[in-house]
Amino acid sequence: MRYKISSFIMISSTLSIIVYILYTFFKSYNMMNYIIHPITIFFFIIITILLIVLEFIENLIFKKRLESIPEEIKKNILEENEGNYFYRLYKFIFFDQKNDKVKKIDHGFDGIIELDNKLPIWWVHLFLITIIFSAVYFFSYLLIDYSNPYKEYDISYKDQLKKIEIFEKNTPQITIENASFKEELIDSGKTLFEENCATCHQSDGSGNIGPNLTDNYWINIKEKDLFKNIYFIIWNGSDNNPTMRAFGKSGEIKGNDIEKISSYVYYINRNPKKPKGKLPQGKKNLNWSI
Repeated sequence: MRYKISSFIMISSTLSIIVYILYTFFKSYNMMNYIIHPITIFFFIIITILLIVLEFIENLIFKKRLESIPEEIKKNILEENEGNYFYRLYKFIFFDQKNDKVKKIDHGFDGIIELDNKLPIWWVHLFLITIIFSAVYFFSYLLIDYSNPYKEYDISYKDQLKKIEIFEKNTPQITIENASFKEELIDSGKTLFEENCATCHQSDGSGNIGPNLTDNYWINIKEKDLFKNIYFIIWNGSDNNPTMRAFGKSGEIKGNDIEKISSYVYYINRNPKKPKGKLPQGKKNLNWSI
């Protein structure tokens, strides 16, 4: 006869497996709505009751089988099932099993004696769990989106786009009317500048194929205020230089990010420590309102 597994272990393990299977196959369909649904709760209550009934029947069968076996074997089985599951696990880990309880197989011709040890109960349970897990994972990979990395990425990507859309609706974007230089935006503006503008202007703004942004010469002067002029050019692009496209108007860069980039460009332009940059282009302007 096998070990008798405690009722709370069997019931909780079975319920956990059911929840795992439901989670696996319904993950793509917002499973939380299904879990808290009254029908689902009723289903789990019925399953729990049935498991308790089955466990009760199994206990009766176990006791009846004990009555029909020899006393010596019965004694060994009762010793093996002494205490609850965790007590037996503790006993197995911290106490050596007696050698006289281990069946010995003598091969004879080579003088080697093989010990026919029983597999520990925790090892058997872990092995069964891996089989169940692999079976569920295998079928979920074939039938649904749960374990397919490409489909999971596509679902996550679409979900992220929805969150961005909701965030943008709830967070109004900065426009040229209310944009202003903010010192706390310089660092994040530098990061955005390096990602979007450094190819043409260098990361320090000293100019490459695009003009030097640290001097007082400007190809486009559209606003009286220096900061708003920078914002205007990034948003609308340059009439005099088609390479400088309209990042804001095209939706490529949002208004809040343009304010950050403009703050960085304004900072490096006003900074007295200027890098050695590209030769001046455009008209010199020292008469900005700010």
